[in-house]
Amino acid sequence: MRAYFGSNITEIFELVLEDLWHDPDFVTSPRGMEVREIKDCSMEISNPLENIFTNKFRSSPLKYIAGEILWYFSGTNNPTYIENYASMWKSLHNSDETVNSSYGNLIFTEKNEHGFTQYQWIIESLKRDKDSRQAFMHFNKPYHQFLENKDQVCTLQSLFHIRDDKLYMTLTMRSNDVIYGFMTDWAFFSILHYHVFLHLRIYYPFLRMGSYTHISHSMHLYERHYDLVKKMVGPDINNREKFISESLPLLSEPVVDEKGQIIEKYKELLMPIKSGLFPDYNKKINNPLIDWCLEKLKS
Repeated sequence: MRAYFGSNITEIFELVLEDLWHDPDFVTSPRGMEVREIKDCSMEISNPLENIFTNKFRSSPLKYIAGEILWYFSGTNNPTYIENYASMWKSLHNSDETVNSSYGNLIFTEKNEHGFTQYQWIIESLKRDKDSRQAFMHFNKPYHQFLENKDQVCTLQSLFHIRDDKLYMTLTMRSNDVIYGFMTDWAFFSILHYHVFLHLRIYYPFLRMGSYTHISHSMHLYERHYDLVKKMVGPDINNREKFISESLPLLSEPVVDEKGQIIEKYKELLMPIKSGLFPDYNKKINNPLIDWCLEKLKS
């Protein structure tokens, strides 16, 4: 296990890339594809809302992140909309043309046998008991365990604690592609952390954001990205192109309610996405993060 600690994810991302390139735990070949791997990679970030980065050779894919944020908040498992921004989703369809790694559907829409969404459960748990140790949500679920599954959900669960008036989040993943997956995951999960904070601040006025700990049981670098990462973290550290930490705009208010349902103000924008249609990108919502998404997606 390797543990990393930092104030923002960009500085830790650079260290993880260095270790994967120069000193991985293992070199393995799942499904016949070589990867360099850190097994059980833990990262604790004190300011999770510094959630994107820029670098000469590869930066956070902002247009895709914008599309993914809207797709997740729509709560659908229909991938037609997000396929406009990443064609890989087309290879992950179930027999009914849905996909499994639709995080919004998993936490905002699906209900368990007791009528709770995963999002609703964590809000209710922490409303009832500020010191609760039961505020967790599941992403990968038992029904995903079948041999023909093309889309085995990478995220396992997230756990929220309030301690000393700070909201902490710990998220566990079975697997992370360090180039294509990790930094887009971080962007959404840091937003999720803040979204939960906005709901709970109503009940706990002195609540502040705490750290986000991200645990990946397999943080890996695919062989197809070796040349890219060699350029990003090559041997000459003095001549390396800088990694610059930046932040997405903040949400000014929640997009879904405490049960995970789309708030009325956002229905006109998000409902078309459920049907695979484009929303009105010229619309202005007066919520900084959502307006940023719309602006990014105009072109």
